[in-house]
Amino acid sequence: MWNGDGTVDVNGFRVFYSEVDYVRRIFERHPETASNIRPKNQLVKNAYMNNLLDLIDIICLAPQELTEEELRDAENTLLDLVGVGFELDWLKRKLEELCVKKKKMEARGARMRELDRMIVEQRQVLLELEAELKNEENEAVSDSARLGFEDVV
Repeated sequence: MWNGDGTVDVNGFRVFYSEVDYVRRIFERHPETASNIRPKNQLVKNAYMNNLLDLIDIICLAPQELTEEELRDAENTLLDLVGVGFELDWLKRKLEELCVKKKKMEARGARMRELDRMIVEQRQVLLELEAELKNEENEAVSDSARLGFEDVV
């Protein structure tokens, strides 16, 4: 229902027209989401819905786009929403998956940096060995050369 203020009523929440499809999809896929919500004040309910939509936007980001602090803030927001009656087990799982991906990505990045450092070190060792081999070849050529009469006398 259009409210005349740029919002539409979706399951008791007033959301901006641009967010209607998102909110409807949330309730279609997870009808229990707001079944136990305690706040009755429309402004408070709208604020919580905005927090939920913001949280979903954060969870949609790639792990490398998020800081640890942002992930902690997302976890706190989720706890706040659950605390007022939202049923968000589905979103909690997604946030946990994101945190695991972030940790794996960071560990993988550290391992890649370590491997790169090892490769650089091994390349340096290889260059030193090649130089040593070249010196040995030069000395071998020098040692195997015939001496001339002048060299002997």
